Amino acid sequence: MSPKPLYAGAPTETRPSLLPKLAIKPWIPASPSPITFINALVVDPASGLLLQDGGRQTVVINEGKFVQVRPTVDGDKNLGDDKEGDEKPKVLDLDGAYICPGLIDCHVHVTAVPGVKTMSELMRVNAQEVHLRTTYILKEMLERGFTTVRDTGGATKVLANAIEEGLIVGPRLFQCGKAISQTGGHGDFTPPLSGAHELGCCGSGEAGIFARVADGVPAVLSAVRGELKAGADFIKIMIGGGVASETDAIETVQYTAEEIRAITTTCKQMGGKTKATAHAYTVEAIRHAIENGVLGIEHGNLIDEPTARLMASKGIYLTPTLSCYGIMVRPPFEDFLPPSGQVKNAEVMKQGLEALKIASTAGVTICYGSDLLTSMQALQTEEFAVRATVLSSLEILRHATTNAAKMLNRSGLLGTISEGAYADLLVLNANPLEDVTVLDRPEDHLLAVMKQGG
Repeated sequence: MSPKPLYAGAPTETRPSLLPKLAIKPWIPASPSPITFINALVVDPASGLLLQDGGRQTVVINEGKFVQVRPTVDGDKNLGDDKEGDEKPKVLDLDGAYICPGLIDCHVHVTAVPGVKTMSELMRVNAQEVHLRTTYILKEMLERGFTTVRDTGGATKVLANAIEEGLIVGPRLFQCGKAISQTGGHGDFTPPLSGAHELGCCGSGEAGIFARVADGVPAVLSAVRGELKAGADFIKIMIGGGVASETDAIETVQYTAEEIRAITTTCKQMGGKTKATAHAYTVEAIRHAIENGVLGIEHGNLIDEPTARLMASKGIYLTPTLSCYGIMVRPPFEDFLPPSGQVKNAEVMKQGLEALKIASTAGVTICYGSDLLTSMQALQTEEFAVRATVLSSLEILRHATTNAAKMLNRSGLLGTISEGAYADLLVLNANPLEDVTVLDRPEDHLLAVMKQGG
């Protein structure tokens, strides 16, 4: 006979409400309940039309995916009446409201958190505060309609996993870990007088919210292998000067061809389809990146027509970030950049819209990017309005849906409302195909956001 335990509480099986909390990861939610929308007008960015010539549609969602998209018929409001419990779908009549694919922002920095006024203060935020404030940033992004984001310096696989598991509320997250920068490059935010990065220096290696510093082929090999080992979805290289960094002029070209090729070759060898993307504004920096195996360009404000045609011919993606330059110089953010940064900001801002037109005319695949920092991220949707001054609503909507999904290797899963895709959607009271700037006024037009059916 087994000895009686010294203390025996109520048997677990008699307390069924506690059973889910005894799981190894009790925060992982159950599969979302099935839901069906009827009488919806479905936006299809790929075709540039409403489905079925604007006829009302029924959209059936189960286990986080679209399982049926078809015209609404009499009787759809009674769908599932023959089922019971969790199998019975909830049916919502949208009465002519618009359903748009969830938005994708391909250039964010979720660790560039609010709570500070200047760039220099941001660089000194305690790591724990960064982690905690990031949860606020992510929740807000999702509520603005961004169901997927691509972080280009700062976020990690650990954070992406926490979102996927339901521990943190936020968009689906693609991340590169830390961007890779040379000493004195765009990712080096240590004081100028500190000089080079030496072993043991407080500013070396992993330090920094956005980037890590690596010089020479052995060091960049170690850096890129480290980020891929840690689960980076892509690699970002600082190949040109930046606005916010203190020691590099916009026209600088950073890293040698050998260093860049060490990174891009490693991406092919270790990461399979892993892409390397480059921070680059000028023609010289963009061509330096492309010639050495980089497959994406961030910003590109100073691009010319021949370079844009080169990008189009090679299938190089471009993610412009135009609204941030105007936001960083107007109240209440007029003191965010140091004086040198304000000069560089004006330099790249004046040609940004022209660069966007050049790239579009050349046939470059363009994606949506905001690149906002601190509390500026509340203006994440302003990029729609800025681009709308020179491009059509359809083209801009594709930037944030079909084009972005293609760059992320998720065509058919993201950026579309079609069978088999993730059930990411916005419910709107206006048609973004006719006026994409409605997405910049979510307080007026965004009725609901759904990410993967939940």
